[in-house]
Amino acid sequence: MCSVYRMGWTRFQIVLSCHLARPQFRGLSTSHFLFGKLLMKNVEHSPTKRMVDITWKDDTSHRYPYIYLRDNCPCSECFFKESGQRLLDVVRDVDINIKPDKVEMSDDGTKLSVAWSDGHVSLLDSDWLFEKRLADEVKPPDFAEVTTRNVVLWGNEIKECIPRLKFHDILSDEEVQFDWLNSLYRYGVMLITDTPVQEGQLDKLGELVGYLRMTAYGKTTLVSTRQKVNSVAYTTYTLPFHSDLPYYECKPGIQMLFCLEQIPTEGGENSLVDSFNVAQQLKKEEPHAYELLTNTHVLFRTKGADILGDYDFEGARPILEVDHLGRLLRCNLNEGTRQCFLGVTADKTQEMYEAYYSFSKRLTDPKNMFLHKLSSGEIVVFDNDRVLHGRTGYTLAEGMGRCLESTYIDWDVARSKLNVLGRKLKKGPVARMDSNLSVVGQWTTA
Repeated sequence: MCSVYRMGWTRFQIVLSCHLARPQFRGLSTSHFLFGKLLMKNVEHSPTKRMVDITWKDDTSHRYPYIYLRDNCPCSECFFKESGQRLLDVVRDVDINIKPDKVEMSDDGTKLSVAWSDGHVSLLDSDWLFEKRLADEVKPPDFAEVTTRNVVLWGNEIKECIPRLKFHDILSDEEVQFDWLNSLYRYGVMLITDTPVQEGQLDKLGELVGYLRMTAYGKTTLVSTRQKVNSVAYTTYTLPFHSDLPYYECKPGIQMLFCLEQIPTEGGENSLVDSFNVAQQLKKEEPHAYELLTNTHVLFRTKGADILGDYDFEGARPILEVDHLGRLLRCNLNEGTRQCFLGVTADKTQEMYEAYYSFSKRLTDPKNMFLHKLSSGEIVVFDNDRVLHGRTGYTLAEGMGRCLESTYIDWDVARSKLNVLGRKLKKGPVARMDSNLSVVGQWTTA
């Protein structure tokens, strides 16, 4: 039995640890909350420090600078409620040395009223204040964090429990839509089954989420063997692990491959690997190789012609792209379009290739990757920033064919849909960024 998923008859349910939107305090009794709201115990303000000090019922406290509270006042005069956009121009409208004339806490500890020297009055909810709390000190980065997202790493064990959802269920049930995007966000891969075997089904999924990503190859592309080809994808050759379109400055975040026709003979299997999992292995066992792959840019280039005409793309990025705290953002590996390692001297070139070899060989280790041969009507959906994909070679006999339809969705669009569904279905915020640029949220099994 796989520990990652609990399987049902028609849909799966992700077994996740619950990351609550509101932290749970040890030792707090129900007296510290009122109908689920956090309660304030005492409020003071210091004109010399320009701070409002709030003590909570559990005797913890937080400080709020005057300018910070005024800048973030959530009232309808300061924020456009429908979109959450600011109406207040803080530099134009607010004196940086603003101070309150009066600060009052409600008797039940759920509201704070601040009358400002500019005549504005802010009525602040205790939950809002707690959500907007500031740290007293900046904590050092947690270098154990793999990525900015709360992901679950995997090896070949996921093959036995890869999540599967039915195409019709996704289109018709918002709970299933949430499960689809939620699992993709956390695990990076899933299968959609029972899809009508005809073109246009990927458009329906794109419209459900928002819209499909247009590229030089069109909105959707048929990946089949062609007589005249502009990519090895349209041949019968083995394709090594890669992510698509690393030469795009804004690389597509999600890819979908829909099987319209599959060969009955050997070959033509899709290979999949969690590059973040492999990168962690490399970081632990060969830290210098990991450092080279995160610090060295690779030039990617491709040119040709497709339905939108001629194209000529070039872009450079590290194979392992990290943020300012060293956490993985995306893996950019594409042997077919790789040109050269940039800024590497002759003396360091051998060392760079050794790092590249080590990472690439780990990707193909059977413990890290798995093969899945798509059947007609199946769609594999995966995170193009994280899950690398490939294909085993095959031979076409007369009367046989293999045809996949491919398309992309940007993560911005999918995250937006996930948050909208999470709010509508009362599952809590799903993808919110904290002060360390970590994506935090509430993950439920409901």
